[in-house]
Amino acid sequence: MMKKLIVPWIVLLSFLSLSLAIFMQAALAQETNSAAKILKITNPQHSNNIQVGEILTRRIELEIQSPYQLSAETLPMKGARKNGMELHDIDVKTSSGKQAKNYVITLQYQLFAAEFTPVVLQLPAEKFAITGGEKALSVNLPAWQFWFSPLVPKGIGNAKENMQPQLKPTLIDVRAHHLRFWLALSALIIGLTGLIYINADKRWLPFMNGAFATAHRRIKKLPQNQHGEKQALVYMHQAFNQINGANLFVNQLDEFLNHYPAFAQFKTQIEAFFERSNQSLFGDKTQSTAELISNLVMLSRQLRDCERGV
Repeated sequence: MMKKLIVPWIVLLSFLSLSLAIFMQAALAQETNSAAKILKITNPQHSNNIQVGEILTRRIELEIQSPYQLSAETLPMKGARKNGMELHDIDVKTSSGKQAKNYVITLQYQLFAAEFTPVVLQLPAEKFAITGGEKALSVNLPAWQFWFSPLVPKGIGNAKENMQPQLKPTLIDVRAHHLRFWLALSALIIGLTGLIYINADKRWLPFMNGAFATAHRRIKKLPQNQHGEKQALVYMHQAFNQINGANLFVNQLDEFLNHYPAFAQFKTQIEAFFERSNQSLFGDKTQSTAELISNLVMLSRQLRDCERGV
């Protein structure tokens, strides 16, 4: 009678122990899921035709609730090898939120497996420890399988006998490119020469030494005082006289412009210059020295451009 009662009690105690273990494991898993959550796992895009030396990248994104945090001491070591896989590099990026931290763990594996037939290999599973709370937790990154393709099949004979001749690359006709290059270079040189011809004030080229170009260079350097004013007027008169071949007076201006029609568009400004010159030298001035010199700089530049045919 006693034996019949003992057996059911043993069975009942075993059942209760097993139920308690399952409950505690479920509670621990629930705590793990609530404290640390896997947001995303990114594996390599291709899982076939992978060869020796290639680098495969995996990425896992975690969200870990405070006060838990990822344990840096238990991360896999860079350079560790396992089953022909070497951890080439590991990178951890962290961003903080209000109640949680986000971790992005990037793992780069380089393949050094020595296989002579296509075979299925796998990147190793990784376990990330999470600390800082009442209990030590962990998050598992599962293994990832792929097809490995050997560079050389097994049983190959003498490598020299199996070498394939290399073909020379096809030649490309570049004559059209040469023509375009020289045309573009010519256009560049012409454009740069034109810009220098139009804007340069220095005596770099012979055709830049015209009468008004020389006057413009000299007038720009003059001080804005009485001496500078008189010298600027002299430089302008010298330029007109040099082009005219003799002293040019205001009553000869129409004849001068008929002979040099390029300057006719500035007839009003030239007449104003002669009038200001007469006022400055022989009469009462109606314009300040600084304004007069500034106007002469502008007029000499305009006549210089006409002189150059711009």
